[in-house]
Amino acid sequence: MIEDLQNKESREPDFNSLDTGQKILRRTSQFKVPHTLSKEEGLAKLKARIAESPEQKRLPINKSRSLTYWLSAAAASVIILAGIWQFFIREPFNNVVATKGEHNEYKLPDGSLVTLNAESKISFRKTNFEKNRVLKMEGEAFFSIQKGKSFVINTPLADIKILGTSFNVFAREKVFKVSCITGKIQVTSGSQVIIITPGESVALENSGLIKFEDNHIETVANWRNGEFNYENSPLSSIFKEIERQFNVTFAVSKIDEKYFTGSFTNKNLVNTLDIVCIPLGLTYEIGTNSTILIREKPQ
Repeated sequence: MIEDLQNKESREPDFNSLDTGQKILRRTSQFKVPHTLSKEEGLAKLKARIAESPEQKRLPINKSRSLTYWLSAAAASVIILAGIWQFFIREPFNNVVATKGEHNEYKLPDGSLVTLNAESKISFRKTNFEKNRVLKMEGEAFFSIQKGKSFVINTPLADIKILGTSFNVFAREKVFKVSCITGKIQVTSGSQVIIITPGESVALENSGLIKFEDNHIETVANWRNGEFNYENSPLSSIFKEIERQFNVTFAVSKIDEKYFTGSFTNKNLVNTLDIVCIPLGLTYEIGTNSTILIREKPQ
């Protein structure tokens, strides 16, 4: 009956133009209303029941929950983005650099001292450094670490962990060496871990980390005073150090592989070249743009 009634009403041209209340009144006029209620009272009661139906009540609750969820997610996103901004933009790494021809002594936020050799660099974040003492290093540096939480130095070749000590680190290209002056140091490379104590050094070789008693431990950090000591070291490494200390460039003609034992300072370039070249049978010529030409001495 109801289906027939709906079909009939949909065919009536004026039915669709009625508002909701009028449509309900038109449709309910086909039913019998209890004698105790008028048609108007029955319509009001029907509207009240519709308003109280579960379907009508659930809609605002669902909308409210969806809105709450969306706002919570948005707030969390804002907090995360703010944290990223704080960490990467507002607090960038603090870089300390020693360029060619200079040394740089720097006091870290925890009171530790670091002296950088020429063409060396450290990077760290100042915020909460005393609670998270971690820095990156390239080149050569001497550290005097204040006691406190563990101190970690990351280099391209190995990592160093100390609790309070003084030591020298050399980490250039493929050469890595740590020499312990005081305290205790833990050096890690891959899965290999070695601990050294005063008078010991650890170096990275093809087979991994090697620990040894360093007979020259007292001179290993003399570069801080401008003094450089070598024993049977390749001439190529000597020239690289001279380049760093005097901000010059070597142009070396083809010469036989040579090794140098001795010491020099960074006070006078000519004296240094004499000390290195003359015993090895080499001549030098200081040209323009601070370029030094090295040749074998004619026989």
